[in-house]
Amino acid sequence: MRIPELLAPVGSMDHLKVAINAGASSIYLSGKEYGARRFAENFTLNEIAEAVNTAHLHNVKVYVTVNTLIKEDELQDVMNYLSHLYSIGVDAVLVQDLGLVELINKHLPKLKVHGSTQMTAENQLKLDYLESKGIKRIVLPREMRKDEIKNLKTNMELEIFVHGALCYSYSGQCLMSSFKGGRSGNRGSCAQPCRQKYRLSCLNSEDYYLSPKDLSLYDHLKEIAELNISCIKIEGRMRSKEYLAIAVSNYRKALNKLKSNKISKSEEISLAFNRGFSEGQFNYASSRSIRSGHVGLKLGKVCNSENSQIVIKLDDGLKTIPQKGDGLLLIKAKDDYGFEISQNPLLTTFNHYKKGRNKEIKDINRKDRVLIIKKVKQNKKHHFNLNDSTAYLTKRNRLTSKVKEIENKGSSFIKSKLILTFSIKNKYPHLKGRLTLANKKEIESEVKGEVPFEKPLKRSVDTKTIKKQLLKVDKYPFDIVGVNINYDGTLFIPISEINKIRRELFKKLEKEVYSLYSNKKVKINLENEGNALKTDQYSLSYYTNNLTDLDKINNVKRVYLEIPPEDPSVINQSREEYNINYMVSYLQKAIDISRNRDYELIWKWPDIAHDNLIKVLGKVRGILNKLHYPIEIMSPDFTGQYGPYSMNVTNTQTIKSLENYKIITLSPELKKEDLKNILDNCSDNSKLEIIVQGSVELMKSRNRLFTKKESKKLKNNTDDIFLIDKKNKRYPIHKSLSNEEIIISNSEDISLLNDITYLKSIGLVNFAIDGRWRDENYLNKIQEYNTAIDK
Repeated sequence: MRIPELLAPVGSMDHLKVAINAGASSIYLSGKEYGARRFAENFTLNEIAEAVNTAHLHNVKVYVTVNTLIKEDELQDVMNYLSHLYSIGVDAVLVQDLGLVELINKHLPKLKVHGSTQMTAENQLKLDYLESKGIKRIVLPREMRKDEIKNLKTNMELEIFVHGALCYSYSGQCLMSSFKGGRSGNRGSCAQPCRQKYRLSCLNSEDYYLSPKDLSLYDHLKEIAELNISCIKIEGRMRSKEYLAIAVSNYRKALNKLKSNKISKSEEISLAFNRGFSEGQFNYASSRSIRSGHVGLKLGKVCNSENSQIVIKLDDGLKTIPQKGDGLLLIKAKDDYGFEISQNPLLTTFNHYKKGRNKEIKDINRKDRVLIIKKVKQNKKHHFNLNDSTAYLTKRNRLTSKVKEIENKGSSFIKSKLILTFSIKNKYPHLKGRLTLANKKEIESEVKGEVPFEKPLKRSVDTKTIKKQLLKVDKYPFDIVGVNINYDGTLFIPISEINKIRRELFKKLEKEVYSLYSNKKVKINLENEGNALKTDQYSLSYYTNNLTDLDKINNVKRVYLEIPPEDPSVINQSREEYNINYMVSYLQKAIDISRNRDYELIWKWPDIAHDNLIKVLGKVRGILNKLHYPIEIMSPDFTGQYGPYSMNVTNTQTIKSLENYKIITLSPELKKEDLKNILDNCSDNSKLEIIVQGSVELMKSRNRLFTKKESKKLKNNTDDIFLIDKKNKRYPIHKSLSNEEIIISNSEDISLLNDITYLKSIGLVNFAIDGRWRDENYLNKIQEYNTAIDK
């Protein structure tokens, strides 16, 4: 059984020490730019250098996130930033942008690249492509399930999230913050619209429909270790030091026990910030959070709140009993009430309480326990009846001292092994050290004392005394495994001189460790290729998922046809069922209708397709070919001929890396000046397309939208469901062909009709209208745009 690497988040220099001391085997951090958590404190380049040196001395690896999408005018700056990181000696960089991967391979080939979870590598085709690009590790989507991970075949290291916040949407596929709040999650500035309350058009209640509970796979580490997982990752670069200390130390303890095939249990981990825990899609168990803030450790239910006391029936098996000074949260339906315990509570049995005896018990392992908390003045001002509330422990005073201990007295997970050799040469002390790092590399260094040994006037310095001084490691993370002393114990030297040469040797070894990782900095200048193959042959494309549109569409170059779910009105179910006959029949009809039309028909695959669906889509294509119904594919899986905007193309280097594609749709997040920069530097404008009209897909999610209880309130067929925000904007919700993924589209259409003249002037020639889920009246947009293009 392979024990995976434990990767911890570090948002500042203060957090670095905590992560190392708590037992992280690697940490990830970000600079001030190009990281997906722009609102964290983050690191200057000098601080990154300091962090890298500190971590490496403690045998901890450092990965720097450069995982935003890169715009054309940023490419040179970001490459020189990466060159600086390479010279510092970072162990890898975490990247989302495919173009950046190409540039790193060309200019910094020894810099190790990890693929960010924002690459949305949810199937084998994508993994194969990313591996071919030299990526050494991929962070799998949080939506991947245990059996799906098990079936992956790759030489890349696999990394998964095991703890922390979950997004409702697949990472890298969320545009809601960008279009709803003007801040792009793909650019590190997510405004977290998913944590807000929304209404659904089919239900009357308001709730946190897009806010999942936090992830915790703490109880499944054995299963994870039995998979081909190289690294487990804790989320939370914007969390507190307390969160970091508790989460990392508990996972480290559990992983250490796992070496002996022992399983750990922990209630502490629930006291670090969480919105409630679920096992996520790993075990098909994602669920909605009950509030946007911290929930804590579930204690039990309030069975009485009268007579100036709150009585909580504790869950059986609970080990953590609240004390004076701890914080409680009581939640009932949509109401909650938090307070600090002001007096020592009483632990007794439910039977004692019922009989009015209230006898304190010492055995916390008893069943049927109740905790009686005296109400003080401030506890009496709650605005709802507390009876039947669920009680949570949100703050534990005892943990404060543990966190401080970790911060101040902890040590690294793996110490370097040090062998010391002490000798006297020409009366002067010599100290040699051989340091073996966790990566098996060895460093040797030697220092010579400036004060000679002398004949003793009173007493000599014996070998035992010298060894005692040499065994002091100060604050260095060294494990001295051997001390060789070549000295007969008959001479004298001040003890301070022995300490001095020991400290000098340690300092020298420290510098040798730093230099072991550092590299020469390279100045990178990117060449501007310009637009070598410029065309002015304009074309219009149309997206549809309606067969009746195909007979009415005229004057377009391409039609991107997406197969709708067999029953698109049913979105309150989550099932993975595929009807191959339905798909083949649908495409046969589409090809027959389009056979003599003046457009090219292209089958658009779902933007999210796990391997089970990929296999089905492949079979459908194979059947069509045998029936002599060939059709080209729009897919983000690096195997199609046409690339959708879900591929997040924002620069010419990414375009070059996708050279097999005939048409690539640029990201809808790009602004006018961004598009111009791309067209100025693109070698072939004929393969670039942009969406000029339609409702942009803001979220793609594998999470259920409804609870089982809510599903019972709905009719089996629910038409036209909308998510409604506080401004009464209505966001359409649809199901993907997978019958699993939910797609949430923008509340209003993008419309660039008045910008066509500008777009033509900068060199754009291919324009697309997204008419999916629209009636036939939307086809009128074709004429409007053709008129604008022909001007």
